[in-house]
Parts: sequence; structure tokens; C-alpha cells
Amino acid sequence: MNRNYTIGGALIVFLLLANAGYSQQFYDNRYWLGLGAGRTSQFPSGMMALGYEFAHKPTQLVARYVLNSEVLSDAQPAIRVNEIGMLYGVRAGKFRFSTGLSGVWGTNRGKFLQSDPDPLLYGSAYYERLTYTTVGIPAEIRFITSTKDVGVGVTAFGNLNAKRSFVGLNLSLYVGQMK
Repeated sequence: MNRNYTIGGALIVFLLLANAGYSQQFYDNRYWLGLGAGRTSQFPSGMMALGYEFAHKPTQLVARYVLNSEVLSDAQPAIRVNEIGMLYGVRAGKFRFSTGLSGVWGTNRGKFLQSDPDPLLYGSAYYERLTYTTVGIPAEIRFITSTKDVGVGVTAFGNLNAKRSFVGLNLSLYVGQMK
């Protein structure tokens, strides 16, 4: 009788370990953090994105932050656009296509206030500061080539909104569980 319990217990332990080993390989979700820099149609841009790709499905979720801003402008305040968005999309080989919703906020120039004619710095112009917040529709196409843990890629991105829509192109570096 004890021998039957021992064999039965060993069989249960074996089945539990075999099932756990199988389940670790079954869930091969991918995730990555991408940092990119490039240019929009008007300004330099930076992007940080966190992506999660579902196992055995060609779908993904991407949370991203984009900053587009004038750099070293003679007109003050500098025009600036910030975006934080959540995108859902599909993966097709090395390409990822996504769209979603985002919050967009930033600074525009308003009415001209004064100028500072400095001959060494070509002068400066000062404008009224106008801030805004709106909702946008972000979209992106990512091309990523990677090893298991590190990758590089190019991202074509944009945002359609009521205040300051933009499109751009960034070169990105990725780290995470890529394959």
C-alpha cells in the first residue's frame, strides 16, 4: 500500500513539474522599452515608448510619450508639443502598425509683445504665451530589427488633433524581451 502511495505521489510531482515547464515556454509574451530621437515636420523630437506584444497573437499595446519642441529659438516662448498616448495595433514580421487615443498639451505663441535688438544674438522677439490641452489620434509604423534583448528601429509617427497636429520620423533603440 505504501508503495502505491509513493508511486502515485511521484507521478503527481512529475506531472506538476512537467506542466510547469511546459507553461513557461507556452507564454512567450514580448515587451520592450524604446527610446528615440528624430524630427517632426517642424521641430526636433524625442520619444519614449513601452510596448507589450501578446503571445500567439499578432497584437500589441504601446504606451508612448512624445516631445516636439523648438531648440535655441530667437522667439520666446518656444513652441512645444507634448503627447502621451495608448495605442493598439498589429505586428507583421518586423513591422508594427498602431493607433489609439492620446492627450496632447503644449505652448504656442500669441500676440507679439516686444523685441530685444541684440546685435550679437540677432535679437529676440517676445510673444504672449498660449497653453493648450486637447485629445488626439496618434498613429505609428515601427520597423524593429533585434536580437533577443536589444534592437534598433525606425518609427514613422503622427498625431491628428485640433491644436497642433504633427508627423515625424525617429531612430530608436530598444531593450527588453524582443524575441
